[in-house]
Amino acid sequence: MKRFIAALIAVLVVFTSITPSLAYAKFKGYDEDNQVHSEVAYEDMIFKGYDDHFLRDTLESMETKMADPKNGDDIIMYYEIIIDEIDIFATQYALCNIEYYKDVTGEYADTRLELSSMWSELVDASIIAIREALKSPCGDALKAHIDDEELVEDFLDYEDMTERELELSVLCNELVQEYNSAMQENYTVTVDGKEWDEESVEAAAANEEIDRAAYTAIYVELKKARNKVTSEIYARLVNAKNESARINDYENYAIMAYEDLYNRDYTTEDAKKLYSYTKKYVVPALNKVYQNIMLTLTEETQDVFYRYMMTDEELVDLVEPYIKKVDSHLGEAFDYLKKYHTYEMDHSATKAPVGYTTSLYKYGCPFIFNAPDGSYYDLETFIHEFGHYNNGFHNDGRCLFDTTNMDVAEIHSQGLELLMMEYFDGVYGEGYGDLVREIVLYNMLSSVVEGCTYDEFQNEVYSYPGEITAQECNRIFRRISEEYGKAYSNQSDEAYDWVTVSHTFESPLYYISYATSALAALDIFMMAQEDRDDAIEQYMNLTTYGLDTKFCELLETVELPDIFDEEVLKGICDSVVDYSTSLMQQNPNAQKLIDFGRKIIIGAVVILVAIIALVIILIVVHMKKKKKKAAALAETENMTFNAPTDTMGSERADGEEDGNSN
Repeated sequence: MKRFIAALIAVLVVFTSITPSLAYAKFKGYDEDNQVHSEVAYEDMIFKGYDDHFLRDTLESMETKMADPKNGDDIIMYYEIIIDEIDIFATQYALCNIEYYKDVTGEYADTRLELSSMWSELVDASIIAIREALKSPCGDALKAHIDDEELVEDFLDYEDMTERELELSVLCNELVQEYNSAMQENYTVTVDGKEWDEESVEAAAANEEIDRAAYTAIYVELKKARNKVTSEIYARLVNAKNESARINDYENYAIMAYEDLYNRDYTTEDAKKLYSYTKKYVVPALNKVYQNIMLTLTEETQDVFYRYMMTDEELVDLVEPYIKKVDSHLGEAFDYLKKYHTYEMDHSATKAPVGYTTSLYKYGCPFIFNAPDGSYYDLETFIHEFGHYNNGFHNDGRCLFDTTNMDVAEIHSQGLELLMMEYFDGVYGEGYGDLVREIVLYNMLSSVVEGCTYDEFQNEVYSYPGEITAQECNRIFRRISEEYGKAYSNQSDEAYDWVTVSHTFESPLYYISYATSALAALDIFMMAQEDRDDAIEQYMNLTTYGLDTKFCELLETVELPDIFDEEVLKGICDSVVDYSTSLMQQNPNAQKLIDFGRKIIIGAVVILVAIIALVIILIVVHMKKKKKKAAALAETENMTFNAPTDTMGSERADGEEDGNSN
């Protein structure tokens, strides 16, 4: 049965960031009749916590009055109060999260834990109250007011959370915060009698005090130290979530997450097909695009990885004109974002390394959070998150009814990244456009590979018989990631760096959404190479569908290909490689390298032919000498055999005698 708690946790949880189709659905516009966006700037959205007394009193009053059919109007009033209060609570929770992620070791850590515990309890109590009201003599009046048969059925199907479920919910939140704190720790290790941390090893490498081998060895030990703490947290988290799933009659949490948490209409078995196709087609395509990047990258353009340290206002101003070129509806959402400053993307050393978009229900608007690092990726993250922001702006709803299909959500974000590639010369500066295009294509294919890697890993971990251990998690990830082409410098059978992906802890089984959505987004992008206007219209049409829409259903509705079909996936990969190669071939530096490479190859071939010819000549000469020597030796042997010596004569005589006697 559909469980509201699971869906609402997905709403509040932090998440980040071919053959062209001939048919497509026209952009039908947004249904904005009931949308209200407040005129309150982020600076005035003060976090003040949530006082639960009013909501608890309302629930109590509702329970008291629902037995009398004359109280139908009162029950409807209480229902609306509950909906409003959950929006207010969710907004305060979101504001607390923003403050928490500014500094995960700061004062908001304890407050966030308190709110998460209260959240599970109050949402559970609210849905139970509505369910009981629908079953009561006032039920017909409330059903008529809700006027949504499916929503009414969801309320009626809801099962109370057990005391143990509430305990597990609190435990999981505590473990996630424990993980966030552990990731902020400065780990130290002792190698060859000297103590190292990340800062000291980087300084030693920069000053050429250690060689590459020593640098790698120290870093492996640092990763081990971090992994030892965080993988233990993960093992406990997996076991707790599996217990919660079993309480709800699921075999394991992975199956529960697919069906209830992320509202997916494909199964873990469908995902297994995608794993196989990814290993077969996407991994080779990824490697090819990487080669093209290496040919395109120059000494002058290497600073693309650290040249974009800017304030969040500067970043917004830079991206604004190009976002508006894609579509005017994007511009409308962007104007609101800029006017009311509904973002927090400034650099800070204390920020957790996350980027996400959340909903501020009370204010009728989304909000973007990011921890920048000064690279091109800050711009990409903003563009990515604005895809989420635009959908949230034009499809705002009420928290209690909100369901989030991440596979659909990530088409909005990754599709916008790809359509924005048209303007990269302006966004990133002259000479950097094609390089970043190549990098974005690489990242898109990498999303597919990593999405499948982490999903296959988590499916196996959550279906592990008995309680999983940290060491077994390391081994499973190592084995699976190597199947996707990952190479490791250490000689153990364990991997240590997988713990850096926060989704694995905060949003388990989320990552496959990056893979499915990236493939759908790439299909739209390849369509844009033939007809950009049609592709933009297709993309904008996709954004009109709320996140309660299921992924496969949406692809069918808008007539995009089925990405679980092997031929479709192969076609996407072939087209991406062709596009990437065409970019590389247009690059002067790449062309010089190619020409130089050709000359090297031709020169190498000439040298090789010359060497082979020389070897053949030497062999012939050697053979001739050998023949002459053999002939001379034979002649010498004949002369010796015929010589009249006593020894030879006596030996032959003895032999002949032996022969005769036989």
